[in-house]
Amino acid sequence: MKSRLLAATILVAGSLVGGVAAQAQTKPDKIYLGVGNTDEYWQQVIWGAEQVAKSVGAEVVVLDSGFDGQKHLQQLSSVLLAGCENCAFVWFPDSPAFTKVSVERVAEAGAFMTTLWNRPPELHPWDTAPEAWVANLSFNGVESGYLNGKALCEAIGGEGNIVVVEGAPDNAPKKQRTMGFEQALAECPGMKVLDTQNANWMATPAQEITRAWIARYGEEIDGIFVQSDGMLMGVIAALREAGLAGKIPVTGSDGQTDVLEMIKSGEVLSTIYDNAYVQGAAAAALAYGAAVGDLDPASLTEEQRDFFLKQFLVTKDNIDEVLANKPQPEDFTYEAMKKDFWAASAGKIPDEWN
Repeated sequence: MKSRLLAATILVAGSLVGGVAAQAQTKPDKIYLGVGNTDEYWQQVIWGAEQVAKSVGAEVVVLDSGFDGQKHLQQLSSVLLAGCENCAFVWFPDSPAFTKVSVERVAEAGAFMTTLWNRPPELHPWDTAPEAWVANLSFNGVESGYLNGKALCEAIGGEGNIVVVEGAPDNAPKKQRTMGFEQALAECPGMKVLDTQNANWMATPAQEITRAWIARYGEEIDGIFVQSDGMLMGVIAALREAGLAGKIPVTGSDGQTDVLEMIKSGEVLSTIYDNAYVQGAAAAALAYGAAVGDLDPASLTEEQRDFFLKQFLVTKDNIDEVLANKPQPEDFTYEAMKKDFWAASAGKIPDEWN
């Protein structure tokens, strides 16, 4: 009898230890990060996610789509096919058309995902794959377009011709930044748009577009409104070729370091500082937190599951302060982010802005 009891005790103890070990193994050792490309904005997102991952003994696996939604979907499917229960994903759906299928596939696999920037207006984390789609994080593009538009209006004295470089047509930030810029135009009737072209968030097409504008309009161009810093890099390259850098005011958005330096040097008028370090860290922390059971997506409010992050306009007036403020790794660990996952939130995203 004693031997049977001992055997039973050992069996139960072994089961408990095995259960604890199995539970420990469910903690993600990887955070899968789907990015549009690897320009500086996305490098900052990666850095933020990496600080969270390193602090919990995990690594970030970066999946770069080159802004190709089908490629991202294939990459996601490959990861899930290998078995990915309880995995953590931070994902940029290259188009809102890919948001639903991405979160649903993750849900089917028993994993968790936070998304960046793109969601269709009719879809939300609380009504689409709600057990898996933890949250959607973005920045206020309407405010971005408006503040940059007003800065450009002031720089040209309230009157002049401008050209506009836009991002991917169906992306939420493109739509929002256009809305905001149109508000600024309405308040600055002397600012006229000569032409608008799409560069799909990439520098090379933006450079080619700007070259063509310089050849076509020449001195008629008084200012250039650019919807992202990534594209702005191409615009500045073309202006430098023509000897016009610093002579034509140019605005951007995202707050890339090289663009901040160009504000300091006078080549760029303004940008919106979207803290991509925080975006990457907050998105990674939320996905990881759901995967390890530190938060339950179903118990979160709508404001906690679909929100803007804080941002601000950068010009020559505050550039020194911005450049002096360097991100510190200890501020982006999982434990630091866990104290308040929503510390950088700027409020819920309106449906009509997607």
